[in-house]
Amino acid sequence: MDQDMSRSDGGPIRMIATDIDGTMLRGDGSMSARTQRALHQAQAAGIHVVPATGRPLMAAYDVIDGLGLHNYWIFANGALTRHLERGETVRAYWMNPAVAQGLVVEMRAKFPGAGFGLELEDDVTFEPGFQDLIPTKLRAEPIDDVLDGIHGRVQKVVVFHPGLSIDELYEATCAAVGDHGVVSYTGLDFVEVGARRVTKALAIEGLCADLNVRQSEVVSFGDNHNDVSMLQWCGQSFAMGNASDDAKAAAGGVIGHTDEDGLAIKIEELVEAQS
Repeated sequence: MDQDMSRSDGGPIRMIATDIDGTMLRGDGSMSARTQRALHQAQAAGIHVVPATGRPLMAAYDVIDGLGLHNYWIFANGALTRHLERGETVRAYWMNPAVAQGLVVEMRAKFPGAGFGLELEDDVTFEPGFQDLIPTKLRAEPIDDVLDGIHGRVQKVVVFHPGLSIDELYEATCAAVGDHGVVSYTGLDFVEVGARRVTKALAIEGLCADLNVRQSEVVSFGDNHNDVSMLQWCGQSFAMGNASDDAKAAAGGVIGHTDEDGLAIKIEELVEAQS
């Protein structure tokens, strides 16, 4: 993937790629009317508005319904790109089930007490405790061993451990995964492992090629570690005022806090500037 880190100081914007949690949504999980309106205004101005989230599709329906935009969406940190109105999978990347199984086995041996979850093509399975770490209520019930739930294609492996900090867990998981996958985290108390090379940036780059959009014509917004790749790749990028230090370092600029409509204010400015 071309990792041109240049920033555009002007020119047309043809795509907005924005994270959801901590960026589009406030700290309490709500979306302000101003944010919804700004994103709709951008789309009405001819800009592709592409939400890019770490959530799997099955855990994003509340945001989809609340936003009311049904074109291109990127899920699972880049593993799945869908056009919702057409019901079309544009692009998908899967983890080899053997790699997912090996990761679980190795992490269990090195870190007793670790728990695991799996995001599958159209399902999710997880061990007890994971349901308490996420804001979205899952429809499935926990199982004793996720290895019994590996069937079909694996989108992501989730790792959690009550005795390790997120930094310790991230480092341990990176060591176990090596170059067989991409490890990231979102600000919650677990890390995620996607297929090799799969990031939000990879998905955005592929979608830009589909739509004949140049890298310099994309602006992105994010707030956490799993947003770093797209903040680095896009022609313009902005970290939220509430963003993690690595997201702020990766972005071209820092805007207001999500609880203060930082995303909406910046999008309004960008749309106005090219109207």
